[in-house]
Amino acid sequence: MAAKGAHITQNSIEARPSIFEVVAADSLNATFYPALKRIANFLATIKPGTFGSLVRYYDEAYLLFTWVVQRYYLRHKGGSLSEVFYGLTRISARTQNLDHTGQRWSLICLVMAPYVYRKFEQRLHQWKDDYENGKPVSQNKVLLTKVVPYLRAYFEGVKLFQYISYLAGIGPTHSPVLRALNLTLTYLAEEEESWTIRDLLGGQVKLAAMLSTVMLRTLELSAFFLQFIEWWQNEANMGDLSKLPIPDAPPADFNSEKYKGVCPLCLQRWLIPTAVSISGYVYCYRCIVSHLQKENKCPVTKYPATVNDLVRIFDDEDDV
Repeated sequence: MAAKGAHITQNSIEARPSIFEVVAADSLNATFYPALKRIANFLATIKPGTFGSLVRYYDEAYLLFTWVVQRYYLRHKGGSLSEVFYGLTRISARTQNLDHTGQRWSLICLVMAPYVYRKFEQRLHQWKDDYENGKPVSQNKVLLTKVVPYLRAYFEGVKLFQYISYLAGIGPTHSPVLRALNLTLTYLAEEEESWTIRDLLGGQVKLAAMLSTVMLRTLELSAFFLQFIEWWQNEANMGDLSKLPIPDAPPADFNSEKYKGVCPLCLQRWLIPTAVSISGYVYCYRCIVSHLQKENKCPVTKYPATVNDLVRIFDDEDDV
């Protein structure tokens, strides 16, 4: 684990992790969701029929996966996967250990709260898009779309204040969530390996214990792989897209010939031609907007699409 390399010179009296260790644990925990989602998207592009539902219900699958993993680490290691990876564990500020109540609330904050927040964010984006596109939205929902960014900024300010106070040695913890749960982080006591290769060959190790240890070590080492994916994706996004070769246009299919020069919905000459960027088909602006507000998919290809995916096309008949 990373803790063994990070605490070679650690004094046994020192129990307060550095700000770099706690921030690294938070960063690793935030990496799991997007990194695993990229893997799910990659699998879906290879086999859409098999892994398409994984992308569609990714939030629920991730919720179940993290619930199982984080519950195990909280019960047996006293911290989340990312915290244990960096050699940290959670303890109560009063009892100096993590009781069942602390485990339960930690699990809710680690797993359930992010899931609910992501779903709430999706609703906020939907309400904002509907409001901007002229669809009826209640005033309470519109008010939420305007207030939530300020609440998010306030929470980030509280986090920054907690970081500064922890760095200055004033605050007991770096996280406002841990502060609310009356928990803090300390170093995890190193444990000896429960079995060796000699024990395995001698038949002194149960198969369940061996598989459990192997799975846990694989899961912890996978954190390195997930961090690499995040770094690789960021490096790829920073590249100059203008240096990439321009691909050839896809060949025309039956529908492209069928709807050549006309709107696939009204079958008339385009009025304010507008393309759906997801599929490339061109429609009348009013036709496609009305359709997307009801169906949320391209009428021809059935690909998921919204009003935000529309691109206005200017032809020779437009006045300049």
